[in-house]
Amino acid sequence: MRWALLLFGAALSVDALALTPVAEFDLPRYHGAWYEIASIPGFFGGKCARDTKVEYTPEEGGALIVRNRCTREDGGVQQGEGRARPLDPAVPAVLKVTFVNQFGIWWYPFGRNQVVIAAGRDYIVIGEPSLHYGRILSRRPTLPDDELRQVVALLTAEQYDLCKFVFKPQSGGRMQASRLCDEKQP
Repeated sequence: MRWALLLFGAALSVDALALTPVAEFDLPRYHGAWYEIASIPGFFGGKCARDTKVEYTPEEGGALIVRNRCTREDGGVQQGEGRARPLDPAVPAVLKVTFVNQFGIWWYPFGRNQVVIAAGRDYIVIGEPSLHYGRILSRRPTLPDDELRQVVALLTAEQYDLCKFVFKPQSGGRMQASRLCDEKQP
């Protein structure tokens, strides 16, 4: 049984490294509140119309508490809480994230791998090895043009389809939803 778990864990790590993680990423870099500038909407994001934010808080044992919050189309608030932890402490830019909690246990095998593929002064870009999920997060409700150009170049190099990324409106930022590929690149 132990060998099966080790092989399963190794397979997850290899898959996660299909993207290029940020070298020497410091896990506390996640801590605090972030605005979602654009994303490939997943289960949670598909319910959000505007003002999507995520907050990462350290938890005992080295995990992160992940709290997502946004405003739905009907004006109501959508919230979700999960946990994240590095797959390998030597590569903290590669996390396993789960939102499945049953019987007081966070079920990481039902989560997804997330890889920090870019980290600027005030932004991070999170990818998922299948390229079916990604997020551009910023400490501010907007991302300056020069940083957006860097992010677009990186996503292109990682072979993401830019048309899958959707900008969502943010108070103090963009007012209209649009696809990243439809934006005139500065």
